[in-house]
Amino acid sequence: MKHLNFTRLIQEMKFDQRKTMISELLDFATEMFACQSHSSDNAKLVTILSDGRGIFSEGTERIIAAVRRAKLLNIFLVFIIVDNPLNKDSILDIRMPIFEDGRLLGIRSYMDNFPFPFYIILRDLDTLPVVLSDALRQWFEIVGRIDI
Repeated sequence: MKHLNFTRLIQEMKFDQRKTMISELLDFATEMFACQSHSSDNAKLVTILSDGRGIFSEGTERIIAAVRRAKLLNIFLVFIIVDNPLNKDSILDIRMPIFEDGRLLGIRSYMDNFPFPFYIILRDLDTLPVVLSDALRQWFEIVGRIDI
């Protein structure tokens, strides 16, 4: 079996979409898993590799609902954020205004409202295989605790 070069794989990715369609991705994944399995008790894993920006472009409620639907169907979501290795323009530096009734309540970190409970910020692409294997190990541990 030929060894897969993860760094080359990542370099081939463009991340040049104008809009991140995460809820569409989650809707597709939940429908795909629903069609593939007659039992909703089976654990499933979806790994999303993205720059993590623009998650709420489809609307906060829609994203939260899609994440919730996936969780209800026993889909374990792991979001791997490919961040700038030099910490320049890092996702950790993004701030979002918080409004209520048209009034600005304050500014909060983008990651404070990140809708995925399991996420990893990846700065060194060479560590992707280790990160993926660690995510799989954690998934197996969680699945092992579920009474299927």
